[in-house]
Amino acid sequence: MPKVVNLDALFEVAVAVFAERGYGAATTQEIAARAELSEVTLYRRYGTKAGLLTAALQHCLGHSPFARLRASDDAEADLTAIVRAYLETHQAYGGAVMTLLTDAARHPELAPALAVLLPNLEGAARIVAQHQRQGRIVAGDPLQKVMFLLAPIITFCRGSPATMR
Repeated sequence: MPKVVNLDALFEVAVAVFAERGYGAATTQEIAARAELSEVTLYRRYGTKAGLLTAALQHCLGHSPFARLRASDDAEADLTAIVRAYLETHQAYGGAVMTLLTDAARHPELAPALAVLLPNLEGAARIVAQHQRQGRIVAGDPLQKVMFLLAPIITFCRGSPATMR
């Protein structure tokens, strides 16, 4: 009977190795060893290292606090929730996101992984847009408003996630 693969654990390991080593130095051999799987299993399921990392980033960021934002009737509470969720997501996966942003230019095979960042930002923008329609936030591009809200935090958090505490 084939071994059941714990995808949550596999993806957490893959993202951690990617964040620690960067794309070039991250190996499927190390990911497989840390996840206690066969490297062949990784290739059968994901085809390439880029395929595995794209799936891992999509899974982890798709289940992160920043991906789970929901609008309420309180604009201030929602903006605070956006900031908190961004910080919590950064603490968990910020190193991987920064690595992705820097390595994607050197490794075109990571282009699909870049697309996993956008849905989280779009979710926050939808919350801002809802409050704009209700007159609680001034008009303008909702995605731009989210970026203005997060820009100081992104700048502050560029270093190690531990520096945010």
